[in-house]
Amino acid sequence: MRNPLSSILTPSEQKALLFLLICFFAGSLLNRLGFSAIAPLSANKDSQLTDLQSFEDSLQTDVVPIIDIRTATLEELILLPGIGEKRAQDIIEHRSRNPFQNVNEIMLIKGIGLKTYEKMRPMLLVFGNDEPIDKSSTSSKTTTEAGSSKTSTKKADLTGKVNLNTATLEQLCTLVGIGPAKAQAIIDYRTEHGAFTAIEDITKVKGIGPATFAKNKDRLEI
Repeated sequence: MRNPLSSILTPSEQKALLFLLICFFAGSLLNRLGFSAIAPLSANKDSQLTDLQSFEDSLQTDVVPIIDIRTATLEELILLPGIGEKRAQDIIEHRSRNPFQNVNEIMLIKGIGLKTYEKMRPMLLVFGNDEPIDKSSTSSKTTTEAGSSKTSTKKADLTGKVNLNTATLEQLCTLVGIGPAKAQAIIDYRTEHGAFTAIEDITKVKGIGPATFAKNKDRLEI
């Protein structure tokens, strides 16, 4: 069969055309094979990137711990804003003496004010009243009540009888001219020598003379 291209193209041109056709079909075939092989890899890569992004997002999401100041450990309390190891220890020591009745009582701890309380509030387990307390008014009220009680106690003590054989150090301190040191000396004397047999025996205690006895004799008894 006669080649129809022989009348148009020279043998060299026909070879060149054949070579181009082979390259064209080979390229088309490789393109098809390459697309089908690369497409799944590309899809897998996109899926992996999506999963990685989701993982990173989850790590960046802040998980706020909730702290119960009634039971939290020192390590947990330190997580609160503005709370270092010392204040955390102060919280633990305070609640051991006076258990918290309201979450806002954390402001009773020295160094924890309203600003610090507001910062840590989202991390606190709320119980009782969570409204901020006025530390100044609480302190003032406590001081006033304590002062009133102390005044009334002193008035009663200054007019009451003091038994030299049974009086406590505080009761002995209500005597005129008797401070903690002399009161302790009275207690030490009766412990060492036995009970006083007469109110005048108070002068046998070192540091207590007749003048001090004269000022207190109307309040002394045995």
